[in-house]
Amino acid sequence: MPLPFGLKLKRTRRYTVSSKSCLVTRIQLLNGDFVEFTLSVESTGQECLEAVAQRLELREITFFSLWFYNKQNQQRWMDLDKPLKKQLDKYGLEPTVYFGVVFYVPSVTQLQQEITRYQYYLQLKKDVLDGKISCSLDQAVHLAGLAVQAALGDFNRYDSQEFLQKVDLFPEDWIQDERVLEEATQKVALLYQTLRGLSAPEAEMLYMQEVEKMEGYGQESFQAKDSTGADVSLGSCLDGIFVKHKNGRPLLLFRWSDINNMTHNRSFFALELSNREESVQFQTEDMETSKYMCRMCLARLKFYKLNKSTLSVSRGLVRAFTSLSSPCPSHASPCSHGPFCRRIKGEQMMATAVCLLTPQSVHRKKATFTDTIWFFCQSS
Repeated sequence: MPLPFGLKLKRTRRYTVSSKSCLVTRIQLLNGDFVEFTLSVESTGQECLEAVAQRLELREITFFSLWFYNKQNQQRWMDLDKPLKKQLDKYGLEPTVYFGVVFYVPSVTQLQQEITRYQYYLQLKKDVLDGKISCSLDQAVHLAGLAVQAALGDFNRYDSQEFLQKVDLFPEDWIQDERVLEEATQKVALLYQTLRGLSAPEAEMLYMQEVEKMEGYGQESFQAKDSTGADVSLGSCLDGIFVKHKNGRPLLLFRWSDINNMTHNRSFFALELSNREESVQFQTEDMETSKYMCRMCLARLKFYKLNKSTLSVSRGLVRAFTSLSSPCPSHASPCSHGPFCRRIKGEQMMATAVCLLTPQSVHRKKATFTDTIWFFCQSS
């Protein structure tokens, strides 16, 4: 029905508003599901992130954050200290917010919580399928086989490849030749048969350990120009700030330990190094990019310096909970408490084993999870 006096209502952004002081924020999780939270219009990104972590029963939230698409359709991480709505109104292309990994680790064995590892796996799989991580055809086939095993488990019908259509195997538009794609899919089906017996967490762990060795792992890069005006790819990685020249020159790396500070001025981004008197300067596309890059690189510098001892600590204890090891000595057959009964390695525990009760429904596909329950089984 038309409004009286020819009045027209201006179309607003797609927030579901319950009152002037509240809004319902829509967030996409790494498994593709959407969740909604009722927040104050003044709620910060950190408050929203904590709401997501609580829904997922995720305690190791340090590695995660929220991001959105800016008006140039570029991925941008939220400033968690500022109100979420104001950032979306000012910079966002759409009101949808996305959950993901912002701080990567040198080894996934350092992630201690089962749900943390699962969310991390989903992020790495997304990075591979989005083409952010470079891999050869053989590596892509190997990763696809592990992803199928993690998603479908043991499958007995190997006479057809139709079941593989349910799983994203390779990056979109990565293989243009139909014949090559068919051959690669056949290789995935054959590899899938050899992975029979691997549980979903085990397949996911092998997938992550493969990806963490690949080029592009944990990187965020931007187009820029160096002091000579040459085009470069400038970005951050686990080790520091890297510079890739497009003329084939060797990669240049400024390690976190050598960086004292980073600053930005208009479209320029500068590194202040401990071993140089003058700063190293680059020109980015615009002032917004320079400011954003400086903020994210400073956050990563702070993260890796604060967690240097933790990230480089001996991985023996962590591997005790993640490595594929012998079954619980209390049971001749697989442990009735679940498929993740493992002996703790590297610790003198009087032959005691740890059983993890983790039902498949706990961390598969759904946004709600139950706590992992630990049982101590006395060996016979």
